[in-house]
Amino acid sequence: MTTHGNRWAALAVSFVVGMLATQLLVGLATAVAGTWSDANCTGTSSSLSIWKRSQAKSYAQPADREGYEWGGGCYKLNDVDDTPNAPDSGGEGADCSGLVFKTWALPATYGASGFRYHDHEREIHGPYSTADFASPCPSCPFKLLSSKSYKATTYMDAFVYRSPSGGHIGMIYAEGSGGLDLIVEAKSDALGTRINWTDYRQQSAYKPVARKDWTPECYPQCLV
Repeated sequence: MTTHGNRWAALAVSFVVGMLATQLLVGLATAVAGTWSDANCTGTSSSLSIWKRSQAKSYAQPADREGYEWGGGCYKLNDVDDTPNAPDSGGEGADCSGLVFKTWALPATYGASGFRYHDHEREIHGPYSTADFASPCPSCPFKLLSSKSYKATTYMDAFVYRSPSGGHIGMIYAEGSGGLDLIVEAKSDALGTRINWTDYRQQSAYKPVARKDWTPECYPQCLV
């Protein structure tokens, strides 16, 4: 090979090595930077002996105006979506079934009973999808209700639907009238997590579902 040819070969090798080095540095920088959830989801969980509907309602309320993340499960609780317009990227928020999982203080083991508190800052979705809430297993710690009437439901029950193309679940924050209810839900990337009036009670696709074994509101004074 001529000297000229050797020079061009050396330049080509140098170019390739430089490109590979650049890609490696970019990859390393991305790995170091991580995602929003890597930096902010530092919460833990703990076992509970009691969990009342009123406690669940108080737990759900601060999620209003926060973000939404499909498959996610962590909130910063600063009344704003910290990762807007960034779907499925390790951003802020739970999805609909993940919010119900945490609000109902469900254990992370599929079908397990009992209560487990999950910090808002803990990134966990739980083992249940909307399909599971719509068709509960016999041992699942929630069940379908026989009626969607106001007499049959109360706050912190939920409405769920499931179809081949997707599904959704939202919890009753406060019952209304005329088929409307104030619903707390992780709705979508565009709408985030919100408390909003909806007509899920009127929509035939939605089924009523309730957590089992709530601690009575009168506890520990019930016997008295």
